[in-house]
Amino acid sequence: MGAMHLSSLVNLSLVFLKSPLKDLKEIYTFLVNQKNKKYPIKEDVEGLVERLLNRKLDEGILFPSGAAIPHLHLDGYNDTVLSVLIPEKPVETEYGTIKIFFMVFTCKSDNALYLHILQSLVKLSKDTEFFDKLLKVKTPREFRKTLKAADLAVKKAITVSDIMNTHNFTITPDKSLKELSQLFYEHNFGYFLVVDKKDKLIGEITIRDYVMSAFPAYTHHLENLNFLKTLDSFERLLKDEDNFLVKDVMKPIEVAIKPEASIIEAVFLMNKHNRRDIPVIQNEKLVGIISFMDVFKKVIKG
Repeated sequence: MGAMHLSSLVNLSLVFLKSPLKDLKEIYTFLVNQKNKKYPIKEDVEGLVERLLNRKLDEGILFPSGAAIPHLHLDGYNDTVLSVLIPEKPVETEYGTIKIFFMVFTCKSDNALYLHILQSLVKLSKDTEFFDKLLKVKTPREFRKTLKAADLAVKKAITVSDIMNTHNFTITPDKSLKELSQLFYEHNFGYFLVVDKKDKLIGEITIRDYVMSAFPAYTHHLENLNFLKTLDSFERLLKDEDNFLVKDVMKPIEVAIKPEASIIEAVFLMNKHNRRDIPVIQNEKLVGIISFMDVFKKVIKG
């Protein structure tokens, strides 16, 4: 059986070019309403728009190319439809600029198809020349024809590169633990990669490493620390964190993965090494980080 192609999911009546709409709520409301007119939705439209707005754009929705790919899994809906909107002017958000919206409507039981669609759209947006050509089409029919020319099948495997976080949190070994703790707090992220002045990856440090640095090394081998009843250790850490550097606490890279590896491989690697996050390396350079949360939000929950 031949593969399903991305262009076959595009309904011409749901392709909107040079739209004057300027903000996310307007655009989401418009796209959901248009979908509802063409293919009625059993769920409350306002509730669906609220669901979309509650998702952060950096959670597998907005990509560096300027493509936003919001999606809705609908109750009692047994089809998959792709709606497209290209705003007259790019939409500026705190997470980046959006040049085109691909909104995916699918049933709750077909998460795999959504992931294949997501992968195809992400790969499409990475082809700068083709992506720019797509943004310049003048009619919905031309849009679908241009998309069809790419011959994008949506039945292929999802790889680490499709869901990894490319916003890499890095720090240099000469920074103090105080500076590190502030970064942990500001970014609400407990895993930093350590790079030298040439951005070469030389180690890693977690919030666990930071917290455990408050205790003497010998305590790490004890079965319990019931004899420690006060918070003196943490008080000393806060007092002395200016005097200790990242290089004093960081560890060598224990495990890494390549961007072309499968999601299953990443999951088993993280589980085997008892890790929540692992760096993604290509040609000895850091290109991203993948975590169990990425798999949970972008694959399982989609």
